[in-house]
Amino acid sequence: MGVEGRAVMTVCWILGASDPEMGCIQMHLERVEAHVIYATVGARRVHPGNAYRADAPELPKGIATVYAVECGWEDEGANVVHIDHHRPGDPGFGRPPEEFFDASSIGQVFHALAFAGTPSHEMVLVAAADHCLGAAYRGECPGVDPDELMEWRAASRAKFQGRSVERILEDVASAQQALRQADIITLAPDVCVRDMRCDEPVPELPEAAMRLGISYVSGPLKSPDGRWKFTMSGMPDEVRAFLEVWAPACGLVGLYGDPARGFAGGYAP
Repeated sequence: MGVEGRAVMTVCWILGASDPEMGCIQMHLERVEAHVIYATVGARRVHPGNAYRADAPELPKGIATVYAVECGWEDEGANVVHIDHHRPGDPGFGRPPEEFFDASSIGQVFHALAFAGTPSHEMVLVAAADHCLGAAYRGECPGVDPDELMEWRAASRAKFQGRSVERILEDVASAQQALRQADIITLAPDVCVRDMRCDEPVPELPEAAMRLGISYVSGPLKSPDGRWKFTMSGMPDEVRAFLEVWAPACGLVGLYGDPARGFAGGYAP
């Protein structure tokens, strides 16, 4: 029996929060008629703030393997396989840009489905953008052209947000100007980034910063679960300074991040 049959009969895929990468993952799973359900909390699909505190899923009979894609729940069975790159212990956590495809969630799905041949070019772009966008824009992801990635990102983000490419690019340009004019904040001795903390979120800030190669701290942003979140984007030493020095000194809790991927965050107590 082929991969498609195994996926329908004995395998269930549980998908976490909605974003462009997850949409692409779902599209490929549906192409092979895989059994796909969403991780939920109180009958609503999870968001990034509660994806790893989902309700235990109700599974059809006969399911032997459960793939949890960027989500989790209490009392998981031994048959649960995590596909993820966000947390320590995840298969893709901490892996460098040159391993971006295998480290990304969509790359892990590709291998789990045992597709023959090579991944599509769109899969490669999705993987690079999601696993290490800053490194991809710096040309550190083999097979990914930074200019092509920029064009694809603008088109895919416009489609996901239901806006025009022109409006996306306007927001990117505005965020780039704000970054250039921002004050400097010191995370640790000899480690400084731009201070993008403000009352209102800056649209397309991560995209703008990674295109320019400018590191920053931003927030507070109210998360879906009501907590106030601060985030940062930068090089590995800057991420470590945020996690080990600045964020603890500021009293932030629930710290998360991956220096290899260039991101971190934490919540106000």
